[in-house]
Amino acid sequence: MTIITRYIIREFLKIFFYCLSTCLVLFFVIDLSVQYLDAFDKYAPPFYLVIVLCIYKIPQMFYWLSPMAILLATFLTLALFSRHNELIAMSVGGLSDYKIISPLIITGICIMLVSFFNQELIMPGTNRQVEYIEDIRIKKKGEQSLSKQNRFWYRSGDTICNIDLIEHNTKSLQGITIFYFDRDLTLIKRVDARSGKWINNKWHFYGIVTRIFNPDGSMTLETAEEDIFPLKETPDDFKATKREPEEMSYAELKAYINKFEKAGYKVPEYVPHLYAKLSYPFISLIMPILAIPFALRLGRGSSIALGVGFSVIIGFIYFMFFNFGLSLGKGGLLPPLLSAWAANIIFGTLGAYFFLKRSL
Repeated sequence: MTIITRYIIREFLKIFFYCLSTCLVLFFVIDLSVQYLDAFDKYAPPFYLVIVLCIYKIPQMFYWLSPMAILLATFLTLALFSRHNELIAMSVGGLSDYKIISPLIITGICIMLVSFFNQELIMPGTNRQVEYIEDIRIKKKGEQSLSKQNRFWYRSGDTICNIDLIEHNTKSLQGITIFYFDRDLTLIKRVDARSGKWINNKWHFYGIVTRIFNPDGSMTLETAEEDIFPLKETPDDFKATKREPEEMSYAELKAYINKFEKAGYKVPEYVPHLYAKLSYPFISLIMPILAIPFALRLGRGSSIALGVGFSVIIGFIYFMFFNFGLSLGKGGLLPPLLSAWAANIIFGTLGAYFFLKRSL
């Protein structure tokens, strides 16, 4: 590695960590004020618990904010080089634009890999801790008997219920089995239902098979296509079972989706998030490609503040487009793979086009 390459990387990383720290502070101020202010006022958690909550949120914040920090750092690094005539000196010394920007691209790739491994190895655990602190330590909701697994088991009174899939968006259940026991824990009845839906504050079960186990050892079988069932739990009670994509790594989310699909259930809202776990870290590579053409256009007298504002606007539009694509994918209006990668493809192509146009 040459001296000039080390210099470019060092200056870029200094500005990157400054931008990232600034973004983190601003985000925490906004996040704590908007999302947690009412909870802090109502439950008055100890100060150390707020600090612990913030620490556990740092990996997620790094994941979200590092692309924006890279965009700003790339722009500022090149803008400052231009203001101090360092770009001219590098060009006179025989360095082409490609050699000047290649350290920035390589550093972006390294940050992309760090972001991916952070997502896979650190974030699932820290995000679960954030949820635990929010619900159990601060709001004191108490431990839930509902299990966050691929199959949901819970006990309510003298019954044990197993549900294959809970669809929170449609307030419906798939693959329901309820076991009834007497005081001696003897199984007296089993109810199986193909599906259930929450309608007018009641559970409507479909494809019902009821087995009643008589004291003499015989069994009575009853069937019904539809019936209202007195299940005590509401859709809000089942929210504790929902596993958010942020609480799973790529491998866990893929296994989660595959298990349901093999059982015959579809979980379309999760599939775009699976592809996004690969596409989102890739933004850390797209951002320098976007920033470089505009930063290189700045002359010595150009306004850096104006350029920073322009970079923020570009980043905001990028993330809006990225989330909009995911929403279309979850709604079935775009293929899941395309919905997760559309923003990267479009903005990466634009960045490459403007850079090549300038070089040529």
